[in-house]
Amino acid sequence: MSSQINLKHLYYFWLTAQEGSITKASDILDLAPQTLSSQISTLESNLDLMLFKREGRSLILSPAGKEVFAYATKIFAVTSQLEEMVRNSGKNRVMDFSIGIASTVHKILAWKVIRPVTSLSQKIHLICRTAHASELILDLKQKKLDVIITDYLPQDVGLEGLVIKSLGSTSMSFFCKDGINKGLDKNFPESISKLDFISYGRNTPYLQKLRDWFRDNSVDINIFAEIDDSALIKVIGQSGVGVFSAPTYIEDEISEQYSVDIIGRTAHVTEDLYAVYRHSGIINPIVNEIIETSINH
Repeated sequence: MSSQINLKHLYYFWLTAQEGSITKASDILDLAPQTLSSQISTLESNLDLMLFKREGRSLILSPAGKEVFAYATKIFAVTSQLEEMVRNSGKNRVMDFSIGIASTVHKILAWKVIRPVTSLSQKIHLICRTAHASELILDLKQKKLDVIITDYLPQDVGLEGLVIKSLGSTSMSFFCKDGINKGLDKNFPESISKLDFISYGRNTPYLQKLRDWFRDNSVDINIFAEIDDSALIKVIGQSGVGVFSAPTYIEDEISEQYSVDIIGRTAHVTEDLYAVYRHSGIINPIVNEIIETSINH
């Protein structure tokens, strides 16, 4: 057995064990699966231990692999703490902080979650990226992002090694340009039957919740468009094309900013919000400001 352990190889093993798949780990590491497999084999050879065993198509830790994984987890928790210490050192140092915001999250809502970090004494260079939640989770695992704000947890990517913190939920309000003049606030929700509705994209759980609520209330709505960008939904609604919905938590800001009327609300359809970040021994103080936010309404 080699007297030295290659930390890069150990990290490759640890990440593969955490993800449970060579393919998933290679995507995060941006390595070819064959290369990753070869690096893990080299580690096994150096340690003179079999770390994984195959059971069908599954990759399972051997008894020795479980012990090595436990030690590696402690090692990489400490390295995460070291990274945090280096990032936070120096009173006048500006810290880069990257936030991923799922495209379906209402941007006013995202800002209310992010805003508390601007009051911290630490100088921050804030970097925000908007994309589908699946893409953002992969970037988070690749350490390209520090935290993600999302309104749904995608099923097509693994969440291993990540912490999911609920920021709460809010009921939904409905908006329309000149909606009060049109009398849409009277006898709501029946008043919006036969009208065009601007909805979230079909890949988010929000659309199905709405459809169920419309059906339960015998509202025959015409879904004019399915859009996975919350800002575009409001811009279209502002132009006077149809009705749209958004969280009650930010209804006043939406009504004022987009010059639309609040025509009704429902507590039976909710917007849920989550913060997702990497697990480590300590929590970045900026991440902590975000996960302490609550949007319950």
